[in-house]
Amino acid sequence: MAACKAFMMKTIDEALEHWGEGWENVEEYGDRLYDHPLHTWDEGSRKLRRCVSCGGYILCQWSEFHSFSDDSDAYYTDFFPVEGPMEADEMNYKYDGFQIEAQFPKRYLCITNGRYHWAGKSDD
Repeated sequence: MAACKAFMMKTIDEALEHWGEGWENVEEYGDRLYDHPLHTWDEGSRKLRRCVSCGGYILCQWSEFHSFSDDSDAYYTDFFPVEGPMEADEMNYKYDGFQIEAQFPKRYLCITNGRYHWAGKSDD
């Protein structure tokens, strides 16, 4: 088993092109597991997916912040490379929603209100 190859690509455009055929869902973890939330802010969840292009694994985390003012709600999606279901479960056990974003040991892809960016540690 291996992580999706999109995380080894230099640009976000290359990663998105790689994901062009989509993913298949492997497991849905919901919004809470191991006594902690699997998202940041007010709502969210995690899923394990497998890339259709390369067969590699991706742990996805969705979060939504509910605005209590005239501002719009905020939406966050994180895509983490994992080697398979066992590593995904380890990440779920080890990290709540905020911790995984701050402590994940590799580079990962984020979408914040429709804007894409790399986060985490780079192997460069």
